[in-house]
Amino acid sequence: MSKSNVEDLESKLVSGAISADVLSKDSTPAELIKLGSENGLAFSEDDLASFLRLRIANAESLPRPWGWAVARQLGLVRS
Repeated sequence: MSKSNVEDLESKLVSGAISADVLSKDSTPAELIKLGSENGLAFSEDDLASFLRLRIANAESLPRPWGWAVARQLGLVRS
């Protein structure tokens, strides 16, 4: 499991290599972990949190449409 797998998943979602149709602004960490696993990109909730925490710390935008919802669910940002 690895934070780099989260980065790979996000990159593949952006490029369209993996369909983002199953994700929404209400997506959960479990849905992202499952999608990653289904595509050979295993990672944990901690890896996902680390990925989002780094994006927040670097003032980078969070992945759309799921980034903010997942960050809130993981307690990384307030509602």
